[in-house]
Amino acid sequence: MTLNLIDVASYQTGMDVGAVAGDGVIVKATGGTGYVNPACNAHVDQTLKAGKKLGLYHFAHEIGCQGSAEDEAQFFINSIKNYIGKAMLILDYESDNQTDTEWAKRWLDYVYAKTGIRPVLYISLSNENNANWSNLANDNYGLWIAQYNNYNAANGFQPRDLYGNLKYFKSMVMFQYTSTGRLGGWSGNLDFDVFYGDTGAWDAYASVTGKPTPQPKPTPTPAPAPTAPKTWTDELGVQWYAENATFVNSVPVNLRWGTSKSSALVATLPVGSKIEYDAKCVSGGYIWVRQPREKGYAYCSVGEADGFGIKIKSYGEIK
Repeated sequence: MTLNLIDVASYQTGMDVGAVAGDGVIVKATGGTGYVNPACNAHVDQTLKAGKKLGLYHFAHEIGCQGSAEDEAQFFINSIKNYIGKAMLILDYESDNQTDTEWAKRWLDYVYAKTGIRPVLYISLSNENNANWSNLANDNYGLWIAQYNNYNAANGFQPRDLYGNLKYFKSMVMFQYTSTGRLGGWSGNLDFDVFYGDTGAWDAYASVTGKPTPQPKPTPTPAPAPTAPKTWTDELGVQWYAENATFVNSVPVNLRWGTSKSSALVATLPVGSKIEYDAKCVSGGYIWVRQPREKGYAYCSVGEADGFGIKIKSYGEIK
């Protein structure tokens, strides 16, 4: 048996998530050490009153309020403490530290130790394949994978198989298969998810399975903190993050001489083009990557972002 769910954040403010189709709702609760989703409480109340399964997630390293794994985990716990035992707890791991597997493990371990609930990890399939997740693969943490085949509207739940394979984890407990789902009762796009289990299996993920333990005392010689990614601010005040990767577009995209839709056009790239880039930023509501060229740089928008710099739409896949 499977369950069909949606996951929502602040850009679904005003939606009655309890009134639309589906077996459950996963709600963004917090981000970093300072962001609380203003729609969280309303969506949680609607979900529980409708008798649907509830999930709550924390967005790691929310841009502008990044913190240590322990500080972010405690901030999340403080914000959702009234729902412990009622919801699956989840780490959404797709920000500027998404390949730092040690940070993710510390967050998951901390939440498990403090709440007795074993959280679930949300990552993209490309991240699961490219980063070394062996430190988590055998720790009995559930895996929620995101992978989109295209951005065509999906009218009603349409679960499909994963395209590709897991590399480090043996299985996934949940699959986010589109970001352009449509349901009656809401006019915008929705993320659709399928949970591989019945309501009893969901409740097992939400239940307290271990005795919460006090925060361990720091050791005399703690391990050094992970190195923060290289960042800088350009002359226009835009903050950049160093990242060497390849973007493969699923829709035609424009390569420009600047990070603006009004910048001069270099070329329009057909679907399936590979853009090797060395840095990324958020500017003007878009996520941009920087392509090194013989005489400078070109820039390509690879997706759209909300007012907090969080990705809400992608034009392809990062590899």
